[in-house]
Order: sequence, then C-alpha cells, then structure tokens
Amino acid sequence: MEGNRQVEVTNRTIVQTLKTRLDSAKEKWVDELPSVLWSYRTTTRSGTDETPYNMVYGTEAVLPAEIGQESARIIAYGPDNNKLRAMDLDLVEENRARATVWLAAYRKRMTRAYNKKVYPEPFKWETWL
Repeated sequence: MEGNRQVEVTNRTIVQTLKTRLDSAKEKWVDELPSVLWSYRTTTRSGTDETPYNMVYGTEAVLPAEIGQESARIIAYGPDNNKLRAMDLDLVEENRARATVWLAAYRKRMTRAYNKKVYPEPFKWETWL
C-alpha cells in the first residue's frame, strides 16, 4: 500500500499545480501537462534531497532555459562527456543509497516533530464499564 499512497500524493501535487497554472482555462490542461511534469521531475524533494530526474538518470536535467544560454554545463559539454556520463551512471546506486539514508533521517525528523504535539493520555477502564 505504500506505493499507492506515493502515487496518490504525486498525482495530487500534479493536479494542484495544473489548477494553479490554469485558473479559469481548465480545458487547456493537456497543453500545460508536459511543463508541469517537467517541473515536478526537476524539483528537489525534501525527503531525498534529490530530484526524481536525478534518481532515475543519475544526472541533473538540462533545463530548457539553459539550452539557449551559455551556461556552465553547456560550455563544459565536449568530447569527454561520454566518460563523465559513464562516471555519473556508476554513481547512481551510491546516490540512491544516500537518498535512502536521507529519507530515513527525514522520516525520523517528521516523526519527532509530530510526536512533540501528541500528549499521551492514560487509558481508564472505568469510563468504559
């Protein structure tokens, strides 16, 4: 069931983003969906401190704004890129393991914050009798 909840949260986030972008023109959601998905996939998640794109492909995405500009990554692209890409792919599993550790620490922080607000109340049998 954990996977289903993750899908539901992801879908809810995407739908909320679409609603925010479209306001009254709700019938144009199909045109807006690719950019919403791109922004979702390239935004860092607090639970893993990584983007979903990086978790899958082992590198950060080149943003559309960077393509027309001379950014550092575009300038650095050259003949050695295949070697650097192979190195990135070798490190994917290490990045995923680091994200798993980060996620466990994040969950622990969230649990601690939640438990600070919870005050235990002893159960009294006489109220049930």
